[in-house]
Amino acid sequence: MADERRDRRARALEEPLDVRLRTAKVYPILEVRNPLHGTVYLVLLPEFPSMEAVFCTCTDFARRGLGTCKHIEAGHRWLVDHPGTAPLVPPGRAPRPRLGVWKEIDRRIAALPKDAGPDSRRYRRPGQALFERTKMA
Repeated sequence: MADERRDRRARALEEPLDVRLRTAKVYPILEVRNPLHGTVYLVLLPEFPSMEAVFCTCTDFARRGLGTCKHIEAGHRWLVDHPGTAPLVPPGRAPRPRLGVWKEIDRRIAALPKDAGPDSRRYRRPGQALFERTKMA
């Protein structure tokens, strides 16, 4: 397990991860982007500088149960190296989704046929990886 944690730290240094502080109002919430893969994950560090109770929205963090991932390691290192950085969202002003986006989502959901979908569906149990179940005929 210690080797896997060291691997995550090494990957955080080797890969070109872009870290941005979203908010620091209650605790640091960071956006960690990987421009090569086109992914963006949120990292929460509620007890910073401690690495206790950290959270990342990536699948590696959810599946492996290591308590860390390359995004958390990159975010923690970035916060240590950039103390006092202003967040992207000023305190007291939460980002609001645009109403048009939610209307479009509602329109698309309403347009879906009822009980449509492939025979194979994916399910997630808390703390476990995705698994597939096939409809029984």
